[in-house]
Amino acid sequence: MNVSKSASQQGYHKGNLRDRLISTAESLLQHEELDALSLRRVAREVGVAPSAIYNHFSNLDELLAAVAADGYRQLVVLEQSAYDSIADPEAVLRQLTGDYLNFAAANPNLYRLMFSRRVVGYRALPEVHEAGDTSFKLAVEWWYGKGSYDPARSAIHYPYALAVWSLCHGAAMSMLDGMVTTSEAPDQNVDALATVLADAFLQGARSVFSK
Repeated sequence: MNVSKSASQQGYHKGNLRDRLISTAESLLQHEELDALSLRRVAREVGVAPSAIYNHFSNLDELLAAVAADGYRQLVVLEQSAYDSIADPEAVLRQLTGDYLNFAAANPNLYRLMFSRRVVGYRALPEVHEAGDTSFKLAVEWWYGKGSYDPARSAIHYPYALAVWSLCHGAAMSMLDGMVTTSEAPDQNVDALATVLADAFLQGARSVFSK
């Protein structure tokens, strides 16, 4: 599965300039650090005058917020696919863990942006807030049933969903920071890390699934 395509490339948008700006920024993040991004640089890559960007984004932060939202939507696509196509609960969790870590590994700078302190401030923006909440809502409703998610409640009210996300996110950041090795030996890769995490979590979750 190619996890590096932006949501706009997957059909979320109509191919207008705003979408091209977002997908271009994401493409740049595949090869460069966040600090290398600027409105002028993105405009040059798209082939438009810098002034054209201001019809869609008033500053770089607004563009980055849209990029972060697109990253969350990509996670939603992966989640929804697992929930819709796999019946066995344990297999769902294994698939989700692998997809999540592979997404982070394939999009390290995008992933860091999505969970950076800069983006925490963007949560006040409807686009980012909705995209981020949709991802967690899917997890909550898989565990607790349709209609169980209340965005006004703290995530601690949904301990199973929170535990899975925390496990995956912590492993993803540790992997990206080099604290967890995934490449020194053939068996130490992203999928192997996902398997170890899923096995550990499922040992405790089986009592839930058996009810």
